[in-house]
Amino acid sequence: MKLALAQIDARLGDFDGICSRVERQLHVAHDAGADLLCLPAPLLCGVTPGALVESGDFEHDMLKSLHRISKVAEELGIACLMPAVLSLEAGQLFEVFLLRGGRVVPLRLTMVRHGESMPVSPWSPPVFEVSGTRIAVTFDVARDMGAIPNGCDLVLYCAVNGFDVTNEQTAGVAAVPGGAFRSEVERAGVWLACMEPVGGFDDAVYTGGSFVMDDGGRVVAQAPCFEEALLIQDVRRGMMVDALEMHEVPSFRRDRWLWEALRLHLRDAVEANGSRRVLVPLKGDLPSSLLAALAVDALGSRNVLGLLVGHEDALTAADEALETERAACAREVASSLHMRLVERTAPSSALLADSDRPARVSPSLRAGIDALLVADTSRELAAMPLAPLTKTDYALRANAIAAAPAGALSPFGDVYLSGFEWLAKTRACASGTMPERLVGLDAVKSAYAEVIRDAIAQLGVDDALGQRACRLLQTVDPAVLDATLEAHVDRNADIDDLPLSGVSPEASALLLMLVRQNERGRRMLPPAPIVSARGFAERLWPMQLAWSDMGLRGEERLHAADLADAEFHRLERKGSERTEQARGEILGMLGEMLGLTPEQQAELMSDEGQERMREEMREMEGDLRELFRRMAEADGGPSAPGGPDVGMGPHAGFTFFSVN
Repeated sequence: MKLALAQIDARLGDFDGICSRVERQLHVAHDAGADLLCLPAPLLCGVTPGALVESGDFEHDMLKSLHRISKVAEELGIACLMPAVLSLEAGQLFEVFLLRGGRVVPLRLTMVRHGESMPVSPWSPPVFEVSGTRIAVTFDVARDMGAIPNGCDLVLYCAVNGFDVTNEQTAGVAAVPGGAFRSEVERAGVWLACMEPVGGFDDAVYTGGSFVMDDGGRVVAQAPCFEEALLIQDVRRGMMVDALEMHEVPSFRRDRWLWEALRLHLRDAVEANGSRRVLVPLKGDLPSSLLAALAVDALGSRNVLGLLVGHEDALTAADEALETERAACAREVASSLHMRLVERTAPSSALLADSDRPARVSPSLRAGIDALLVADTSRELAAMPLAPLTKTDYALRANAIAAAPAGALSPFGDVYLSGFEWLAKTRACASGTMPERLVGLDAVKSAYAEVIRDAIAQLGVDDALGQRACRLLQTVDPAVLDATLEAHVDRNADIDDLPLSGVSPEASALLLMLVRQNERGRRMLPPAPIVSARGFAERLWPMQLAWSDMGLRGEERLHAADLADAEFHRLERKGSERTEQARGEILGMLGEMLGLTPEQQAELMSDEGQERMREEMREMEGDLRELFRRMAEADGGPSAPGGPDVGMGPHAGFTFFSVN
């Protein structure tokens, strides 16, 4: 069987465009002799469509598109596999549509309906056959590989998890050199085909890199990463085929893969927005300069505009020097990236505040002024505004910059600020256009210091307490601060388990308090692509939450499960006590009926007395059986080993049985 994996990118819900792309892929695959064409999982509606799949009209249009594709596949004599998300009862189901012979078959729903007499889980891997090859489809290799039915030749893995920079298994074929997928394939003894999407789909991004692995765990074919491709490979279970050398398979490199993933998402997001160019506010710092480089890599320098906002609120010579240096750095970045630079001047804060003397501008006021200029310039130049915000900004100072969010998208919104040092070095290695003073730890520390100042300023505390809080956080290395945020936000770690808690518990508590207080502001900031284990879009806490994690403070941790176990054991003990009480009452009544003394009753209720009474009952039962046996023999009838009712007739000497 010859398999084709179509690693293509398209806008969600663009059914006409998707049909046209798939039809072209069908013709190419048919010309190459393919028997089955597989398409990416998020192509039709994404992997987290929410309430969209509950719309009957959306489902109708989607199925109508599948029927259109099935007719083309029937004419070409090729089968097509299209994953999609369907609404199922109170949840959603990852469905697999098989287009063959002019039919559109939902494999999982069909399997469930067919198995009504013998219930089948809708999450079980569906199995079908193409050209004598039995194929099982899964969306989770680790979960389903052990449940693959016997006799399957190929497992088709449709990847649904977007790129996660902390998990190399989301990087397609680049994860194989690290040992991914090999052990599962070798244990199952089947071929594996990984259908990895490419491009940005809503807030998720995929790296591509589809591949085919034989039953020995060797990569026999691969598609390129970060670009569209059509991979075609013969699948022959039990036969040796030529495999790729390990040096031919790309290896996962964290910073490079993160940069390329963000570039792909930005390109697709701008296209989906209907724009042709973007506007980047240049501030002469590392985040805005790196954002400009990313935009140029994604869209080309002709489609990227830079905006430099000048401020006339400098009060001292040091402020003027800092403003001059900032403007010079922004102009240097724009020149090195060959992008157009637009300069605007912000109005005086004294005029805005209606004050006779200039006053130092608050962070929120300056952010609002800059945002207004960004929005006005973007409308004037018909460019989509981008925000140079990081995940650290979202965590610590969202309230300070949320009054007027300056941007329709934050490409770095799920990347911590400390990671920019390595991103800048990665970009500088590819092209030496980044100013040297922005490539290094000093640039990260400078940007982080500004974030901390704005974060503390929004608290509204007195100057002395604010300065103390700033010093408390600024003395900590930015990598440690971001590692603490990553543990708390991405992995939901408690305060006692945070990296900073062992060094400075006060700084750790302050950091978590800032994260909690900025929940309202985060919801007003631009969206960001998710490239981590958990972005802020997936972590929503109540905005009016008053609780802050202060740790256990030496107390033993409480668990609801422990309370449930304690209650169960209490009820169990109570039941035993009641049983013992009832037994005592019954034995007491028997003792009174038999005329036993209190001492004899107590002896009877003891364990030894109970055991002695049971032994006496067994002896009495034996004596009765022996008596009945002798009576039966004396009567001349056969003795019954099971009881006295056999052989007892009217001449046994018992008046009751004689009469009745």
